[in-house]
Amino acid sequence: MDKNTTKIAVIGMGQGGMVAAIKLASAGAKVTIFEKNPEGEVGYTWRDDITASVFDGCGLPRPNMDVYIQKTNWLFVSPDEKGALRVPPLRPFVEISPNRRKLTEYFADLAKSAGAEIRYGVNVDKLVVVDDRVIGIEVDGDFARFDLVIDASGMYSKLREQLPEKFCVQKTPSEQDTMYAYRAFFEKNEGETFFPDVDNTMVLRHMDKDGIGWANLNEEGNVDVLLCNIARPLTDEEIEERLADLRAMNPILSDRKISEKRVPLSVRAGIATPVADGYVALGDSAFMTIPIMGSGIEAGMHGGAIFADYVIAKDIQNFTAYNMWPFYVKYFKKFGVGFAFLDIVRRYALRFKAKYINYALSGKFVTDDTLKFIMLDDEDYRKPKYKFGMFSQILWKLIFHPGLNCAVLRMASEGLHAMNVSKRIPKEYSLAKIAKWSKKYNALIANCERKAAKRNKK
Repeated sequence: MDKNTTKIAVIGMGQGGMVAAIKLASAGAKVTIFEKNPEGEVGYTWRDDITASVFDGCGLPRPNMDVYIQKTNWLFVSPDEKGALRVPPLRPFVEISPNRRKLTEYFADLAKSAGAEIRYGVNVDKLVVVDDRVIGIEVDGDFARFDLVIDASGMYSKLREQLPEKFCVQKTPSEQDTMYAYRAFFEKNEGETFFPDVDNTMVLRHMDKDGIGWANLNEEGNVDVLLCNIARPLTDEEIEERLADLRAMNPILSDRKISEKRVPLSVRAGIATPVADGYVALGDSAFMTIPIMGSGIEAGMHGGAIFADYVIAKDIQNFTAYNMWPFYVKYFKKFGVGFAFLDIVRRYALRFKAKYINYALSGKFVTDDTLKFIMLDDEDYRKPKYKFGMFSQILWKLIFHPGLNCAVLRMASEGLHAMNVSKRIPKEYSLAKIAKWSKKYNALIANCERKAAKRNKK
């Protein structure tokens, strides 16, 4: 890649764009990163869990331990708060919890070392499109020409909305693709946690709503609270009501608030197509998030690495949608198909009747020992072990719980259908084929949402 001729703009400092920027700058491209926030104020100050090996998989060095901590112990609590399932602790530093802001600063250091320029406190107003091709951007009203614009500005990217219709790039996510989060930090009350030796408690369908609630003890000794709702933000009254419920359940949570923030999170399987001539969306801009929880760090990093590695390997100089499309096929087959399944599971599971989740976490269906047996493997914790007697008991319990059985079967059937549609992503770039496939792919998610909502109201 010729540094004198290949000019790449990265809009925003999302993880996908930053990983791509690091690798492309290292390969010789002239990369400029544009960030609207001031230096030192990019990214949220809270932590999210990822696998430590994602850095190895992306070909990047692991950060120092001042960026992350060991993932802590979790307890999943039923909506009636009478049952719980303890997630077994993994081997040290298999999974880690990086501070988002510190991780962004780590990527920034790597990018600058690779030769990329970072411009903080600037606004990218719009794409400049000529003859259906993105040829650059407007930065604070001034035109800047680039061979490629990498959009890492987030799920509600204004740039994505400006692309020519013919490329079939989805403009905005739907309300049902969005999880509205209230994240706050409180001082800790001295006292026992809900369960011994557990730092984090997550309530599924908290207060029987389409979302979750948690109270986590962080390394600073404060309590990290997350309240989520699907499709609409929580009202002030709902937040206070749910905080009161968490305090009753977990006495470490005080009423002494340190800070709070409300943010929308993408819980949508990957966008149908992220490419146009002169443009590619990465990370949250391409809905590269884990649909169950809305965390996009790991998926975005993989997406950015796959894109950059493909561009470098093929020595792409002309950044057309046709030339870049194969990267997304590779990403989609490696991650997107599975994420489509998880998207469907999330839409159904968060609408399960509370009595089903109460039963599942009551200890009568799945126990702590079941989860421990599945997850903890000395060779590879991600490779599940199977024991006929254990799983036959679970199946037997499903048979004699017809309501839960039907709900699980519907969820599995819709999930497998989503995987089947996802696997049919066109291998070669054709606007006609991609338009047809995109319609089916987007429709299966929309249809599932309607079915899940309708059936679980009964």
